Amino acid sequence: MFKAYTVDDSFITFRYVRQWVNGNGLVYNVGDRVEGYSNFLWVVLLAPLEAIGLDLFLSAKVLGGVLGLSTMLLVIRHSRRYAVPGLSALLLGATGAFAAWTVSGLETALFSFLLTLASLEFGREEERGRGWLSGLYFALLTLTRPEAIVLVGVAVLHRLWAIFRAKSRIASHDWLRAAALGMVLLPYLAWRITYYGYPLPNTVYAKSMGLSARALMEGVYYLYGSFRIIGGMVLPIVPLVAVVSRLDRTAFLDYSLLSIIAYAAVTVLGGGDWMPLQRFLVHILPLLMVCVHVGLTSLLDHLTVRKDIRAWGIALVAALQVVYLLGISAEMRYVDGIASGSLVPEGRGKVAFLLDHVESGDTIAVTDAGLVSYGLPLDVRIVDMVGLNDSHIAHQPVQLPGGLFGRHDAFGKWDVAYVLAQEPRFVQVNLLSPRGSEELFTNFTGTTLLVNDSQFRQSYSPVDGAPGIYERVTTH
Repeated sequence: MFKAYTVDDSFITFRYVRQWVNGNGLVYNVGDRVEGYSNFLWVVLLAPLEAIGLDLFLSAKVLGGVLGLSTMLLVIRHSRRYAVPGLSALLLGATGAFAAWTVSGLETALFSFLLTLASLEFGREEERGRGWLSGLYFALLTLTRPEAIVLVGVAVLHRLWAIFRAKSRIASHDWLRAAALGMVLLPYLAWRITYYGYPLPNTVYAKSMGLSARALMEGVYYLYGSFRIIGGMVLPIVPLVAVVSRLDRTAFLDYSLLSIIAYAAVTVLGGGDWMPLQRFLVHILPLLMVCVHVGLTSLLDHLTVRKDIRAWGIALVAALQVVYLLGISAEMRYVDGIASGSLVPEGRGKVAFLLDHVESGDTIAVTDAGLVSYGLPLDVRIVDMVGLNDSHIAHQPVQLPGGLFGRHDAFGKWDVAYVLAQEPRFVQVNLLSPRGSEELFTNFTGTTLLVNDSQFRQSYSPVDGAPGIYERVTTH
């Protein structure tokens, strides 16, 4: 149903992979060290596939699918200890967001798999009182996305609390876990600062809107949308409360509950995400569905009715939830039209002109920094006007002229004068107003200001037959 789903940002990652494999380094533009990706381990996994000549787009989808299935197998294996084995995997597989993001081309499936793997291993180690492998898994998770450090922090706090309650000391396996984590993360962090000059990816700086009311409001709305996708406020809230009330909670369940809460808080404070289908929800969805599974069975186990009636009750609740999840998936696909295109992007439409006319050595400025870059020569310099791949724009102060309920401000960072100073040969924007209008509007405040700037209008003219594409006609 969602095999054709993809987002523009996946092609940004592919450009970094291609630059690296072709000997230009981990860069978006040749000679410009900017970490415009936030998925280092995903880049590392894709690089060998590019090196042997496989199509990156299809390879990323296949790899994501394999990781998605592997995550479901982990969940199935763990759920055997509870009533109705496989219920959590059934709920997970019926969730359209999980299916779509698994084959999106981005690192979502890798993050979800590693988080599930690390969480299960951490829980086993806590139950056995020995083991260190979770430290390595958490390190790989952090290499996949930077916000994983929050989940690592949850594990550390969980362990420290267990030591405090037991009035014991830090054990030898704790030091081994810390060593496994540090042996991976510390060299990587040192390389990142040396290579890029910053401790965090450029994308973090570009997307950070600070602790503003606007970001908080958008984050809360994002959380609401996540609840809707998986069944509203009743599910999972009621099952999660049931899990909390269990007296026989495992270390894995405790860690999962804390991680869900911490990750939700970070997502809200960060303002959520612009991408459809609640990408951040998918990261913790396996842990969430295991908790829902345990919570549902716990609720029905407390009913003072016959065992066979309780079993039928579980089956009925599960069936209703699966029907809901499948209904939401059908709405996404057939009503909202998500993933309704072809499996392989043709590189046509709004980027067709650029793909056909941009030449090696050109400089262009774009709003959509993904698919455009995927089909262009690697020595074309691309000015990412949203700032994901541009350190200058990423470190601009936040501007939200639309106010609390404004739209089209993106991450609130732009610099019209800077873009014009690059003298791009072509400029690509997403126009919302008809051609020829006195005042033009785009889907991003920064480009709206650009196309209405007097210097821009003097220097650039629209390209016939290519809406949203402008070509430089004068030089300065």
